[in-house]
Amino acid sequence: MMQQTTSTFTEKKPSLLSWWYQLTAIPEPPQGRATFAQRETVRKSRFLSVIVGCLLISFVFFIPGCLVLPNHYVIVADVGMMPICIIALVLNKLRKPIVAGILLTIAFEAALTMVVLTSIPFDPPTLQQYELFVFGEVLAVSLITPEAVWVVALYNISFIIWSLFFQEYKDAALISELQTQFWAILVRPVAVQFVTAGVTYLWVKGATGAIERADRAEMRTQLEVQMRELEEERNEEKRRVEEFITRIVNDHATAMNKGEISKIPAGEYPTQLWPLINVFNMLQARAQRARLSENQYSQLQQIILRATTLANQGRFPVDRPTGTILDPLVAALKRQEILRGKGGAPASVADRYVSAAQVPLQPTQPQQPIQGELQPFDMPPFDR
Repeated sequence: MMQQTTSTFTEKKPSLLSWWYQLTAIPEPPQGRATFAQRETVRKSRFLSVIVGCLLISFVFFIPGCLVLPNHYVIVADVGMMPICIIALVLNKLRKPIVAGILLTIAFEAALTMVVLTSIPFDPPTLQQYELFVFGEVLAVSLITPEAVWVVALYNISFIIWSLFFQEYKDAALISELQTQFWAILVRPVAVQFVTAGVTYLWVKGATGAIERADRAEMRTQLEVQMRELEEERNEEKRRVEEFITRIVNDHATAMNKGEISKIPAGEYPTQLWPLINVFNMLQARAQRARLSENQYSQLQQIILRATTLANQGRFPVDRPTGTILDPLVAALKRQEILRGKGGAPASVADRYVSAAQVPLQPTQPQQPIQGELQPFDMPPFDR
């Protein structure tokens, strides 16, 4: 049965993005056997791979703009983020996406902090750079954990407050605005940081919970399907075993009723039925030996009756070997008769009988015990 998954990151698409995932992200886990934590790790790894790829492209295209800015440290921050992105991709490929996310977030916050601190003069347009700190919060909430966004937000708010109070090289226009609109200038970037942190935290937390619930539902469905399949296989195996047992018993009963000895081939049946087949084969072998013993007993009985009749007529009971266990006894009686010189069979006949009776009897083979412990089972009557 084909298993379908609802996870979007497990879909294989022959595209440039698939090649990028293969180069920089964790490989897909085996479908149907991956846990939620494994799939979530792969999702974060691929998300980090896409973000870092976009950042690398942005940093490259931003180089010409950095060269015309009055703050020459911007180009240092821009170029310095590129090796950090490469290191993050290497860590991501080494199955450490959380470490890569922490490195990328810290590097971005440090680069943006350096750009703000090196902005000379510190004028009103520089205040717009405060709002760029929300990208650090987005990186933290997406690549690390939802709770990490509050740590980054606390740092951003603290730095904004410190910058407005203590950063030097403020120009006259900014000082004038701070004297008249300080709280308005302070509240806007702080509120942006707080609102962004709250919204992204709730969104990522809710999305993660929804993904986890969907994963549990999918796993529950897969387990139910697997249990149903196992139950069907168990019932089918039980039915097949019952059919095989019925077939074995019927074949044995048919052979016994016809007086035939037919060995049941074990290779045609499952291995778990071989002990039962061995028992039936042993029973048939013993039945064959029992029939031979019964035939010998019947023959012996007939010989004894005939010998008794001849003895009552005054004749020697047996004049030739019978091929039974009576031959040694008859031979001994014959010798006694010859030695005593009494009447009876001629000596030549007696000698021939004694010579023929000298052939030793073949001892019967002892019964072989059944090996192993036999389980009791109900044997149906042979007459069906």
